[in-house]
Amino acid sequence: MAQRRIQIFVSHSQYDKDIRASFDTVFARTGVKSVCMEFEQISQLPAWQPIKNEIKASETVFLLLGPNIRSSIHTQNWVAFEVGLACAYGKDVWVFEQDNSHIEFPIPYLTDYMIYNLEDPNHFDYVRSIIEGYANPTYVLPLNVDSRTKRNIPKGILVTCQHQNCGSHYSLHTDVKSFSCPSCRQQIESE
Repeated sequence: MAQRRIQIFVSHSQYDKDIRASFDTVFARTGVKSVCMEFEQISQLPAWQPIKNEIKASETVFLLLGPNIRSSIHTQNWVAFEVGLACAYGKDVWVFEQDNSHIEFPIPYLTDYMIYNLEDPNHFDYVRSIIEGYANPTYVLPLNVDSRTKRNIPKGILVTCQHQNCGSHYSLHTDVKSFSCPSCRQQIESE
């Protein structure tokens, strides 16, 4: 029986080509397939069906939060749909945002957040370790064992947004003194 190739669904704006190319370079150094779908290139109708199938088949979802994500309501709606599917399927959602970009696009559901600069070899290697962690097999584990730990997926630091209108919690994977919460986009000061 052929072994299924591990894949990660990558949600993005088609106009953030440089960001996607940077992540494609990281994926190329792993055995994990990145699945990037652009609405305009989907031939199967209705277009949401193949996206749903690919997210269901993926280990996790990476959201590349780039400057063009707000360029059209069309892109915003499809990204929201993809994140919503990931939530419904119980998938991890990793939000990656370039250092100093401050994109005003709140993501209500996420499990992990990383502010990155892929020109920094440490950030590049860290993203690669995340991808490779999802390539590690999942086993049936006792209830008290975390599958992410068993798969060697980086944990980050658990953050709970202190703003009353948010309260989201996720793992932060960047050592920063302050940042905009990816869920509510309000400023958080690290302790």
